[in-house]
Amino acid sequence: MTWSRHCTLVTTATAEQLWARWTTPEYWPADDPAVQWVSFDAPVATGTTGRVKNNGSPAQRFRFTDVRVHQRMDLEIRLPLARLSITHALRETPAGLALTHGVELNGPLAGCYGLLLGRGLADELPAVVRRVADGALSL
Repeated sequence: MTWSRHCTLVTTATAEQLWARWTTPEYWPADDPAVQWVSFDAPVATGTTGRVKNNGSPAQRFRFTDVRVHQRMDLEIRLPLARLSITHALRETPAGLALTHGVELNGPLAGCYGLLLGRGLADELPAVVRRVADGALSL
């Protein structure tokens, strides 16, 4: 089973500015107030691991699953009988750079996790994407 939500915003920020925003752990709490802190075990690359602490939950280990500089940065948190993927993508459009963030749940309990925590994550996506875009413009 799969549950997913995505949000896209077109921005005048550059791919370099957005990439710097995504790959600097200190920006994550400013961009997503649900995040208390995040740390990476090494520079962002496919296979790099890290830890994230969200409000109201214990710190979680994660792994970057698909990293393509200036294009894509996805990470995965393993949950009991499910995987939570946070996706980040950039795509050129005639109007500017399309910035997309997504939340995807896969696995036998994806539907349950979608009901329990997915809706809250999805509801915050537009504000998070806006803060990332605005923050990137200030770099």
